[in-house]
Amino acid sequence: MTKGRPKRLKLEERIALARRYHAGETPKVLAEAYGVSRRHVTRIAKEEKGEGQEVRDPSVTVSFRTAQSDLSAFDAEWQGLGFATRSQALQAMVRARCGVLSLMQSDLQAFSETVQRAQDLSRAARVLAKSVHRGQLHLAMADRQLLSDLLELAQGTHRDLASLKVAAQRRRGDGWAPTEAVAKTEGGEVLTNV
Repeated sequence: MTKGRPKRLKLEERIALARRYHAGETPKVLAEAYGVSRRHVTRIAKEEKGEGQEVRDPSVTVSFRTAQSDLSAFDAEWQGLGFATRSQALQAMVRARCGVLSLMQSDLQAFSETVQRAQDLSRAARVLAKSVHRGQLHLAMADRQLLSDLLELAQGTHRDLASLKVAAQRRRGDGWAPTEAVAKTEGGEVLTNV
């Protein structure tokens, strides 16, 4: 049995191989005769009979032009995600039915609402923390630490979501809602007005 990429057979060889297979010759014998794997023998036989993956959903070759910098960034990303080849990464994107590439406005609105909820939670936690600090609310030391951790988590989540939103806005090029603005405070916190 050969390993690696299957040998390309001429059309006449494919037809002869399929006829011999359907006449009863074993895939092992045919694989040795044509220098291909047994699996390739059965795949060719099914395709010539009008069955198999290639007949049900034929593949096409796609080519396009892109900037070298974009391709380099894509290569770095797919390698970091564990894909073996660029082709494999592109196929995975196409199989995702382009859902990643085309966000609907309702999805963008839901994401914007999530950013707003994170901001509201961050504000509420900050008000609670100020009440504790001013002595208006008494908490045990462990509860103070928990409140501090929750405040930090809420603020960090809001900053991360707001950054994702800004990045998506830049990539899409068409922006979000016109009433929305993103600004940073002196402390570096991202504020979003919706």
